Amino acid sequence: MKRLLEIIDKNNFFYIASLLLTISAVFFLCTNTKANSFIILNVFHSASLTIFFQNITICGDGLFTLLLFVVIMLSFKKHRELGVLLLLGYLSSGILSQIIKHFVMSPRPSVYFESLHYSYYLDTFSNCRIGFRSFPSGHTASAFAMVTVFTNYFKTRHIWAFSLLFAMAIGYSRIYLAHHFPIDVLAGATLGILSGTFSILWYRKNKFKIKKAGIQITRQYNLTMHNFKTQHKPKINGSY
Repeated sequence: MKRLLEIIDKNNFFYIASLLLTISAVFFLCTNTKANSFIILNVFHSASLTIFFQNITICGDGLFTLLLFVVIMLSFKKHRELGVLLLLGYLSSGILSQIIKHFVMSPRPSVYFESLHYSYYLDTFSNCRIGFRSFPSGHTASAFAMVTVFTNYFKTRHIWAFSLLFAMAIGYSRIYLAHHFPIDVLAGATLGILSGTFSILWYRKNKFKIKKAGIQITRQYNLTMHNFKTQHKPKINGSY
């Protein structure tokens, strides 16, 4: 508990802002129905906004986090700890969101409005996901887990402000593109923040064990590659 409070205290701007946003979102959802909350947040659509959100929503995909992990591990050796934390945050948020999706049957917006014979249509309905695995938003969970790790790692105000806006844009893109309802996004954001925070907590508790395992894996890999190169080294026949 002490370590958790230390993490929150050192990054209090991010956690306070996230808490205020969560309270505002809960109030908004409590005063509007599931359908109305979705419609209110989709009052304005344009071609340029659609292109923007179609691109930024990709940053909430797990492949984006994995690519970021690979880039950091290969190109930024001083920040490999950040790469490990990003991977832990992504895995924990992804696994938890999929477990919840398995037990919670919640229709996607297009399916929901169609089943109610609700006369509401968006241009993004034509390309949106369908089915009954809407709660929570996995993209939003991944995005908030990622920015939670970033803000805790760098601990500067401009980083947390930009990171939070970035994650909010990804979360809103899921509503704009009609993949999720606002409540799905709120649940995903909460799950992402919790996953990112507890991933940091778990890593710090097991930091030395993880580093030791990493060193052993690296040594074994280098030894294997050395043996492989030795065994397959081309033999040069001398001429006499």
